[in-house]
Amino acid sequence: MTVPEKELPETSVATGHDSRPPSIGRRAVFAGAGVAAIGAVAACGGGTTTDDSGGQQEAGDVPEGAPGTSLGPASEVPVGGGKIYADEQIVVTQPTAGQFTGLSAVCPHQGCAVNAVTDGAILCPCHGSRFGLDGAVVQGPAVQPLAERPVTVADGSVTLA
Repeated sequence: MTVPEKELPETSVATGHDSRPPSIGRRAVFAGAGVAAIGAVAACGGGTTTDDSGGQQEAGDVPEGAPGTSLGPASEVPVGGGKIYADEQIVVTQPTAGQFTGLSAVCPHQGCAVNAVTDGAILCPCHGSRFGLDGAVVQGPAVQPLAERPVTVADGSVTLA
């Protein structure tokens, strides 16, 4: 009676190592794919912003107004306050009668859209930053002011310069 031989892996006589090429295990493949997917998602990030109607928009989706864009009647911008033009990402303030200032409506902290001008302050809903009517930081976490966006007022109309 003969005993069947066990099937042994082929080995090299010179090295004593398995002669089959090394292979990558399933776990390593899935781990690598997972890391790649996480990296891709992180690279595509953007964040959301809140517009003046309370809805959310993806950061960067709202086109900024181009120079020459008419924003509307100057009479809509209250003295000691301001008006947000969400479609153009602009805030126009009127700190004193006849003095108009154009500012970006995008908070420099994390790119959220400011959503209100109340009690002489421009408010960011995301983390509570507050800006003066000149765009200066009044309360953080933002540390940079709102960017200036030049505007002109002619014939009772506010226009991006």
